Amino acid sequence: MEETPLGKTSWERWKRFAATLGSLLAVLLFVAITSASAGGWDYLGSKGSSVAEESCTGSRVHRDGAERFQQVCLHGGTEPARSGIYDHSSNNSGVYRCACCGTPLFTAGDKFDSGTGWPSFKAPVAQAMGYRKDLLALGSTEVHCSTCGAHLGHVFEDGPSPTGLRYCINSVCLWLDADSVNASDYNIPWVANSYLMLALLISSSLGCCLLSKRAGEQVLSWRNRSRVEARGVEVEVFATMPP
Repeated sequence: MEETPLGKTSWERWKRFAATLGSLLAVLLFVAITSASAGGWDYLGSKGSSVAEESCTGSRVHRDGAERFQQVCLHGGTEPARSGIYDHSSNNSGVYRCACCGTPLFTAGDKFDSGTGWPSFKAPVAQAMGYRKDLLALGSTEVHCSTCGAHLGHVFEDGPSPTGLRYCINSVCLWLDADSVNASDYNIPWVANSYLMLALLISSSLGCCLLSKRAGEQVLSWRNRSRVEARGVEVEVFATMPP
């Protein structure tokens, strides 16, 4: 049975609607996957975080100087490699606390030498970390204190077992409390593959652009067809007019 022009037009409209809906669902799935986490995902338009100085309730003297502390912990900067006091420290006991508010962040037993020039840890203390996906830095994962929001560093997927993660932390954001004891949380929130998520976002955007182009072509085609049909009606009316 030959398909009528009306049926063909309806089918084309349905295909465009299905393609648009699929692209929207892909974008929503991307947001949902990277947002659902106990760590509290957020999205940054620039590197690091920004914290008001008033939120730092601790009164400790910062060994690296107040200027570097503010630049790194409060404004999301990064200290030079191998410049921090905890880069080569090897304490087997104690807890590393937030230099801003004193919240326990890492146990000394989970610290390891990554050779990167910054203190590295396998896992944080339970509920100590907040996470943000930094889109302008190829989707890298920024970590900050869940209590005060002070910037700490970044987490990468190239660490040792059992977590496979490497928390790369600025020394200036830490202070070692050698007399405290805390348990680490090895139930780490899922860290989405940054490059996969970026690829999904780009492909979804390209799909929306192509759909928009196709929609524009269809609108133009519909307008041209309407004009031709209108002219045909005019010609037909003119031909039937009595001389």
